[in-house]
This record gives sequence, structure tokens and C-alpha cells, in this order.
Amino acid sequence: MKILVVYYSRTGTTKVVAERLAQELGADIDEIVDLQERLGPVNYMRAARAAKGLKTTEIRYERNPEDYDLVVIGTPIWWNNLPPALRTYLSSLDLRGKTVAFFITSQGEERENVFSQLRELTIGADILGTFGILQKVVKSEDYSEALVTFLETIKIESVALPPIPSIN
Repeated sequence: MKILVVYYSRTGTTKVVAERLAQELGADIDEIVDLQERLGPVNYMRAARAAKGLKTTEIRYERNPEDYDLVVIGTPIWWNNLPPALRTYLSSLDLRGKTVAFFITSQGEERENVFSQLRELTIGADILGTFGILQKVVKSEDYSEALVTFLETIKIESVALPPIPSIN
């Protein structure tokens, strides 16, 4: 089974989780790169307005998710919305009939609006599971137990995923 973990990360938090998931799943990994400058306070405010306005942007990525059996998609939350880069990525693809799972990194507990947006942009895909984790937990605590729960959720009997290792 071919698995892809694809993510967008402005500050690196989502990247950390994506790399860990890819390692645990034995998956390929791909970063969605926003070609707009998003670092710094002024650019962040512009990006937040773009996210709130449900805008898209120019992006770059390397791997075609349509070539994979399972696509695990990761994103941060910007102003209770998807970042423009992730919105652009999903809007440009046809994932109908694909198996997908989502993970979100966030500063707060409210994630359902973004999970809803992810579902809307992947209509026709088989959604195995979702996982949300606070940024402060990623940066300061061991989140292995929550990650193992997510890995168990996306492991389905009809698909042979690698065994889930114990995480220390």
C-alpha cells in the first residue's frame, strides 16, 4: 500500500507532526509550499485575511496524491479556516474514491470548522479519521499516546498498513 503524508506548515509545528506520522506509517512525505511570503507579522496578517476570505494562492508540491492509496493531509488553522495553500491544493485535486485522513495543529481546541472545510474539499473521498493536536503540546509534551490512537483509527482491516510500533 502506498501512503502519502502531505502537509502545509508556516511555523514548523505541522511539519513536526507530519514527519512523525510519515515515519510511523512508512509513508512518503510532501510539503505544500506557499509561494507567497507568509513569515513575519505583516505577512501573517495578510495571510490571516486571505484565510478568512477563503482565498487561494500559488503553491508548489512534488508528489501526485492521486498515485497513492492513502493520503494523510495535515494543516494548521488560520483564523478558524484552512490556510490558502491547503485550500488551493485540495481545490486543484480530484480525490473522489481515494482514502484520506486529516490532522490539524492549532492553538485552540476549536477545530470542527476546519475539519468541515477539509471534508467539503474532498467530497467523494473515503475519510478514515481525523486528529487534532494543540501547538503547545507538539512543542513541549509527548503526544505519542494521541498519535497512536490516530494511527489505530486510520488502520483499516481491508488495507494492509505496516504494524504500529510502540512509541517511546
